[in-house]
Amino acid sequence: MPADPDRGSIVERETIVRRLLRRAAGRAGRPQRPVPEVPFGRESDPNLEFAERRMGTELGWLLAALSVFLVVHAVWTRLGAS
Repeated sequence: MPADPDRGSIVERETIVRRLLRRAAGRAGRPQRPVPEVPFGRESDPNLEFAERRMGTELGWLLAALSVFLVVHAVWTRLGAS
């Protein structure tokens, strides 16, 4: 590569580019709202389905399905017996 006779302008351009990059990096800093923290392993916890906060809805579904099954079973066996 041949030597550049206009060495001074390259240094000035590099300085300007560095200054512009610093400004751009400063603007792209942190977001305005902080990202909510997720406790470690919370979303991939295999025991999350047994958590106490969700047990009420599953227990309700289980009891409702069990009662419907028992009624259907009783009707089915009654029809089969007659």
